[in-house]
Amino acid sequence: MTDVAPPTSVESTVAPFIVWLARHRSPLDHRHHCPDTVERFLRWQHCQRDQGNSHAEHDYYVQLRRCGAGDTQVDEVRTAITLFRRYLIASD
Repeated sequence: MTDVAPPTSVESTVAPFIVWLARHRSPLDHRHHCPDTVERFLRWQHCQRDQGNSHAEHDYYVQLRRCGAGDTQVDEVRTAITLFRRYLIASD
């Protein structure tokens, strides 16, 4: 997942994802945490791309671990990004 963020703003990318989560009756905690998690990932990805660095999903997980995230936190991020990926596929 190297090119998740289209050239539009992060907010305009995440907003329909929030609606998609609600329509698919995602658990309340997913509807609250997933958009924030995905937004942080997309912003990180955009920044890495601008700096000419690798912006792959795996690299994001590596950075989270370097910053002290444990397995549970990384799994939560992975779940949010997986849901976002499902949203992107469904909206094509």
